[in-house]
Amino acid sequence: MGFDYYGILGVKRSCSQLEIKKAYRRLALKYNPERYDNDENMRRIFALIGEAYEVLVDHKHRAVYDQYGEEGLKKGVPGPHEYIQPYSYHGEPIRTFEEFFGTTNPYADLLDYYEDPPPMFDSPLGKGYKEKDPTIVRPLALSLEEVYKGGLKKMKIQRLVFTDETCSELKLREKVLSIPIKPGIYPNTEVRFKEEGDQGPTRIPADVIFITEDRPHERFVRSGLSDLLMVRTVTLQEALCGFMIDIRTLDDRILHVKISDVVTPAYEKILEDEGLPVPVCPNKAKGNLIIRFQIVFPDYLSKRTKKAFEEAFRVREEEDEKFAKLKCGTLSTTSFYKL
Repeated sequence: MGFDYYGILGVKRSCSQLEIKKAYRRLALKYNPERYDNDENMRRIFALIGEAYEVLVDHKHRAVYDQYGEEGLKKGVPGPHEYIQPYSYHGEPIRTFEEFFGTTNPYADLLDYYEDPPPMFDSPLGKGYKEKDPTIVRPLALSLEEVYKGGLKKMKIQRLVFTDETCSELKLREKVLSIPIKPGIYPNTEVRFKEEGDQGPTRIPADVIFITEDRPHERFVRSGLSDLLMVRTVTLQEALCGFMIDIRTLDDRILHVKISDVVTPAYEKILEDEGLPVPVCPNKAKGNLIIRFQIVFPDYLSKRTKKAFEEAFRVREEEDEKFAKLKCGTLSTTSFYKL
């Protein structure tokens, strides 16, 4: 039986996003392992709280979990338009904690306020403290080829900037940001540019965050973090008799894959080290390429064809019987070949 994420956070299934965040804040502070000298049990509880929060705060993950449970969430399910990728928790609850609070110490902002007060503004309307604008979040869609190879991604932004030293005039300007893409970069990775938002006399520019996401691909979809998944349609003849697949990889190689097994609806062919690079060591480690098959059955079979199938299956049953006798020792190898 899978985890009950709602039970872990102590919220109802009908709860709002705000209730989920409040529950995580309370439990993350209560069970932070640093309060218990890094007790191993507290570490496990802390990790479960982080995983439950990540699933329920994400609308897509929550919808899949509500319908298919933890098993469907972590194995992946067919969606209305495309295959919904399996979810896998990154296993770093401190990272979840830091992303939520903005620091590993949730009280750091309050301490910083007294030790390093925010800057003030002085205008004809009066004086006051400058407040930082809310963070600007933008999606960064990457093709699987870009994820595979890595490199630099250029993104153009527009923002208001001061045009003179007296900071009295603002104009709209364009700026190109260079975003480093590490080979195999995971979805939902945040790339932050500090204070690249609009400038203004009474405010601190917002941080700009780009969050990576995979673009739909014609051949592959990411499965988990570093595996690739492709679905190949085959005929019934190919499923029973075998066939050859030519696959163009993300780095433009051609793989010639021979399928000699009988392909059933549950059959998978796994090609090791043909997936995406693993970001921590992209030159040495890669995920796998998983090939699944969709079998197309004929709409009609003639009597002659059906008879041929019946004869073929009858011969197969006879062969199965011979192999069973050979295995039990009731039939010699010589007699087997004579039969």
